[in-house]
Amino acid sequence: MEDYALWRSLPFPGRRGQNLLCAGENLALIHGDLALADEHVTQVIPFVEEGVFAPSRGDVMGLLEGVMSRLDRFGEGATTAEREVIDAHHRYAVLLHRIYGEFLRRGAP
Repeated sequence: MEDYALWRSLPFPGRRGQNLLCAGENLALIHGDLALADEHVTQVIPFVEEGVFAPSRGDVMGLLEGVMSRLDRFGEGATTAEREVIDAHHRYAVLLHRIYGEFLRRGAP
């Protein structure tokens, strides 16, 4: 519940550095994939508030693991300013991964 409360109060990571390109990746595309994952994770809200377990049809855990992996590669050789943006996205992805994983564990029959 602590992770859930944190997520509900935490702003989505900003798009500073949206034009960053590194390791064959574009941070704007990673940002978009993180936003998509965040949308899928909203399935947790009805579960917490009403007990309704309706997981997303997509592979949310795989999407988040891909985002985290891409951010890890993207961060290699980044400047300090770039690192702040990358780290904020990575922390948010890790939080979503924990929340959705717990949701799947608790809701599964």
